[in-house]
Amino acid sequence: MRILITGAGGFIGTTLTAALLQAGSLKNAKGVSEKIDEILLLDTHLPDISDPRITSMQASIADRETRMRIAAWKPHSVFHLAAVLTSAAEADPAAALAVNVLSLADMIETVGNRTAPPRLIFPSSIAVFGGLLPDNVDDDHLQRPQTTYGTHKAIAELMLADATRLGLIDARALRLPIVLVHPGPPTQSVSDRIAGLVRDSVAGQPSVCPLRPDTKVPVVSVDTVVRNLITLHDTDSTALRGKRALNQPALTVSMEDIVTALTIVTDTTPQVTFEPDAELKKIVDGWPKGFISTRAPSIGVTADKTFDEIILSYQRHSGRETSTA
Repeated sequence: MRILITGAGGFIGTTLTAALLQAGSLKNAKGVSEKIDEILLLDTHLPDISDPRITSMQASIADRETRMRIAAWKPHSVFHLAAVLTSAAEADPAAALAVNVLSLADMIETVGNRTAPPRLIFPSSIAVFGGLLPDNVDDDHLQRPQTTYGTHKAIAELMLADATRLGLIDARALRLPIVLVHPGPPTQSVSDRIAGLVRDSVAGQPSVCPLRPDTKVPVVSVDTVVRNLITLHDTDSTALRGKRALNQPALTVSMEDIVTALTIVTDTTPQVTFEPDAELKKIVDGWPKGFISTRAPSIGVTADKTFDEIILSYQRHSGRETSTA
């Protein structure tokens, strides 16, 4: 089996690559577990991985020669992770459109095959929802995105559904809340501004929280996201009941909850200063606080149970299992 990962050099991409290498197999279109023979990593920047199953391609999907090579390679499955995130998309909508929408169109054209449609797994976003929202937002809530990024993801979901209807691909999308904990270096993305609380506190460093203490956000660990993307890939299409996108169930926590969990896990008093950022608050206030899915449990897509577990997962990845007190 040949697997293509775009955006492979990113946070989720590197974690997914490691998980696939460890698993060694995925289910094919017949539902039979099949050995992974090769993983093609595509991104403009990639880490060095010494595994004979890995082929690295430092390039852009927008490049015609790159698309020709992928088309000739004929991947059985694609994890299309490449994206320009919320803050960057707001700053440059045109550049974000090229990555978030047009590159997906290029990918569908490149790998689409009516005879043997590849599975295409896509991380969508909680940002497809917006406006006046109930306490809990389920899979089929009306989409009213309030950001450029959310609009692009909503467009992408429709594109994937249509390409699946046409028999070109077998698409599955998982809408993600805030994914934690990015290892750094720090960025201006929404998720990383919150991740910084964990990174700094685990390292015994002072941290600035850009949201009010009582601000609640839906979160998920990168390990849970990767596990669920693989689960979604392996799910029989009949179990999706004709719907190609579902929510990643989230754990809802306040900034105070995060500080409390850090206090317990690190056995220290985190040095957190609250300095609310008005622009970040505007983005976060437009998202659901409770992010649920009625369909996820039936196919094994789950949420994290506690924020303590998310911190412990980060400690394992970063090699900081012990307290820095």
